[in-house]
Amino acid sequence: MMHNFIKRLRASTGITILAFLSFWIASCGTIGGTTSVKPTQPPHVPTATPVPAGTLLYESNWSSGLDHWSASPGWKLLGKNLQTEPMDNLSLTIPYQPKVPNYVVEARLQIVHVASNGGNVLIRADKQPGKDGYRAGILNLLSTSVRPNGSHPQVQADIDPFGSMDRDSFEVMDYEPGTQWHTFRIEVSGDRVSLLIDDKSISDAISTKTDTLSEGPIHLTGSRVILRLSSIRITTL
Repeated sequence: MMHNFIKRLRASTGITILAFLSFWIASCGTIGGTTSVKPTQPPHVPTATPVPAGTLLYESNWSSGLDHWSASPGWKLLGKNLQTEPMDNLSLTIPYQPKVPNYVVEARLQIVHVASNGGNVLIRADKQPGKDGYRAGILNLLSTSVRPNGSHPQVQADIDPFGSMDRDSFEVMDYEPGTQWHTFRIEVSGDRVSLLIDDKSISDAISTKTDTLSEGPIHLTGSRVILRLSSIRITTL
């Protein structure tokens, strides 16, 4: 009987020691009354993948006519191209707005005929809240080859509203488009808009009011010209 009692005592003592050790180990995590806590990792926030420059965002397709386009009277489909009547206030709105701040609008066009002096062809983006608009193209088209007092059509890019523009950045150049096909390229980068014609840099304008320019709606407008348009493309810059 005594032998059994001693065995039970030893077993009880072992349990007591194990309990004490467990309590002591748990107490090691408490210093000065404060329980240490393993810091948690901040949640992973995915970053947007940049779109490579030159990525095609939109390309015109008039195989079904002007469906989905907002067009003023005076536009018609001529083969694979669009052509205008020589009217005032012609307007064609691109049914797409880029979702990136830096982008390119390219229009392949031909000025077939100028009906009267003062014609124009412009690509423009509407001013939006917190973002100035812009316009770029050719103004003061002349209906005859006679150039009184050395007057010529002019190409330029500018900011809308005009009062927001850095005047030192504003450039105007004389330009005779003739009746050849041309590629008008408008580059929008941050607060700057640039006009290139047939890969030649023509004019720049910078906004002093907003860090980025409008993504649209983007319009092609014209007056007093027969304009032929083969394509409009929007790509990343």
